[in-house]
Amino acid sequence: MLNIQQLKEQAEHMKERLQEQAPNQRQLIGAVTIVTVIVLLTTIGGLVTGGLAIGAAVLTPVFIFFSPVLVPLGTVFFVGVAGLLSAAGVTLVGVSTLRWLYHYFMGYHPVGSDKVDAAKNRIVDTASHLKERASDYVYDAQENFEHCVAVSTM
Repeated sequence: MLNIQQLKEQAEHMKERLQEQAPNQRQLIGAVTIVTVIVLLTTIGGLVTGGLAIGAAVLTPVFIFFSPVLVPLGTVFFVGVAGLLSAAGVTLVGVSTLRWLYHYFMGYHPVGSDKVDAAKNRIVDTASHLKERASDYVYDAQENFEHCVAVSTM
């Protein structure tokens, strides 16, 4: 059986464990802050959704009434913006390409120049190999021609 002293020690031990696991002030402030931010953002989201619903209900008749003007205007605006963005993209690609080529030819070794050099060397090797094979074919053809001429004159 447990005596009074042992019960007091167990109670003290249990109290210490609870105090160790209890959140400190900093954790409590962090939790309150997180809950406050979540509630605030949820409230703002609800107000925005309600405002959008009311705005859509009010503006739908206006859009329907002005759609013969707004649809062609929107189409022209979309095509114009798409054209400007495309032109800007093509210009950016062109300038970037020219910059890369300038750095490559000036010997600054831009990103990817090692792959270009490897491809260039591979093309040169292939061309020299094809040149050797072509000269072998020409030599063989000349020998065959001379053999045919010699056989035909006999």
